[in-house]
Amino acid sequence: MSTMINGSDLLAIGYSEGKILGLALRINRGRNGYNREQMMQHYAAILANPESYIDDRVFGKLAALMIEKANEKHEDLIALNENPAAFSAYGLSHIEEGALKQMRTAMQLPVTVAGALMPDAHQGYGLPIGGVLATRNAIIPYGVG
Repeated sequence: MSTMINGSDLLAIGYSEGKILGLALRINRGRNGYNREQMMQHYAAILANPESYIDDRVFGKLAALMIEKANEKHEDLIALNENPAAFSAYGLSHIEEGALKQMRTAMQLPVTVAGALMPDAHQGYGLPIGGVLATRNAIIPYGVG
């Protein structure tokens, strides 16, 4: 069995963290008859030209999400807090950089009150696995760590 594609593989070819990366990884779980190399070729091609995949049965939703993201108006976005609170990190020497980066971003959310990383923390989808985020008047389903 060939090695599964992970988030780092997709980040290396130009994907960014977020919904698009998550959807690409969910699509990869089924492989849909493609081997790893073929999947990576498709992922690169979709990134370069999502319009050409809009009617594709496997990659159509990913292409549509990329197009939607490209057409997103900046005034629709909520600004991140430029002066986020610090978060606690236990066992910092054992925590990978990807988890730290995700936690720093999570701490910038305008609803964030506090956060912490446990010694086993590692990169997740929205929040690091082993990360805890306290928010005010908000529930963040994508923040599963």
